[in-house]
Amino acid sequence: MNKTLRNHLIEHYRAYIRKRYDYAQLVRDKKFPKSFTHETVTELRNFFLDNLYPSPEKREELDAAFQQLESYVSNPAKIWGLLGNLTAAIFKFGIRFPAAIRVGLAALKTHTSARHFEARLMQAAEEFGYAVPLTDEQFENCLAELPPEQIKDLITDLADLFLSLTDTEMLQKTIEILQGVLEQMKQNKDLYGPEDHDAIQLGIAVLVQGRQLLSKYNDEQKKQIVDFVIYNETNFLNYLQAKRKENLKMREKRS
Repeated sequence: MNKTLRNHLIEHYRAYIRKRYDYAQLVRDKKFPKSFTHETVTELRNFFLDNLYPSPEKREELDAAFQQLESYVSNPAKIWGLLGNLTAAIFKFGIRFPAAIRVGLAALKTHTSARHFEARLMQAAEEFGYAVPLTDEQFENCLAELPPEQIKDLITDLADLFLSLTDTEMLQKTIEILQGVLEQMKQNKDLYGPEDHDAIQLGIAVLVQGRQLLSKYNDEQKKQIVDFVIYNETNFLNYLQAKRKENLKMREKRS
């Protein structure tokens, strides 16, 4: 893997997120909610940058955590070791337990989509033969090569995550369940090591940050935030699709 290229692409995309969630730019949009303040946009942007599209250093940490979670598939004993705790959680939270788990899965799925997105972005850069540092035009050419379905999936997963974060009560239950899982791990030192703790702790951190982001808003304001995130990301998708068509026309002319 070309680590230098990978890290450069991650940082370049983070710069684009800063542009997409810049208050001075967004406030000119006719669909920008009047209730949004500079603080609202800044906190939203920081949530993206800190939790969903973090720096290369933190991305390596996330990748290691995901590899650890994936290892559970080949090591069923680790899953069985948690069942006692999960059974207790089912009794504690009752019929809302499955919904609480779905909140955790939404966070996991968003991270997985982001990883696939980054992998495809790097593939495009390598196919073009681009070298670090990429210009904005080169970077946008790479973005335009991403399958529209993949970007749509990323937006859908992002929307699901934000919808999950709006249910403050359910979010708190999910955090409590994951904290219980973490405690169970720490008590079973023969089966779970620090790397297992880190994997679960990262999931908890995302949800805690999400709670801090949205808990101070009422239901209507939360809905506005979710709707605007979807709207803003969809606008970016439409821009990339137009860019893709433009690139195809240029290739046809050259051939």
